Amino acid sequence: MNVYKDKKGFFSIFDGILAILIVIVALMIFNTFINIDISQYSKANDDFLTSQDVMEIMALKANENTYSTFEIICSNLENNNNSLRSIEEISIISGEFLNNTIGDKSYSLVENNQLNGTVIASNDNMFSAKNISVATRNIGKYSFTLYIW
Repeated sequence: MNVYKDKKGFFSIFDGILAILIVIVALMIFNTFINIDISQYSKANDDFLTSQDVMEIMALKANENTYSTFEIICSNLENNNNSLRSIEEISIISGEFLNNTIGDKSYSLVENNQLNGTVIASNDNMFSAKNISVATRNIGKYSFTLYIW
């Protein structure tokens, strides 16, 4: 039997090569769609998650023998009857924590319940912000709100 005269073998080889090319083209198209960068709808979602995460970190203890940042702040306020001196001390504590944690984002930490909306720590003017993300935590009789923009 002569290979050049065998027409059935030629068509089956051609059919196999065509099937392989279709699979390769399909994989290339699939790979192209996977690598397309789909941008996020909004950066506000990232700031919202950041504000929630920062408030959660402030409420967490490193281990059972330490105090959380919020526990330190609340005990300082309670022990000093919410005095101006205690507010200044917690401003330093929370300001250092937020500067180290948040980085280059603008923030404002406010106590709403006992200090009647007193700004504890802030690094920018909130009124110039376009998108503000908010997270709130209640610790004892204190209610803290963190604004990030």
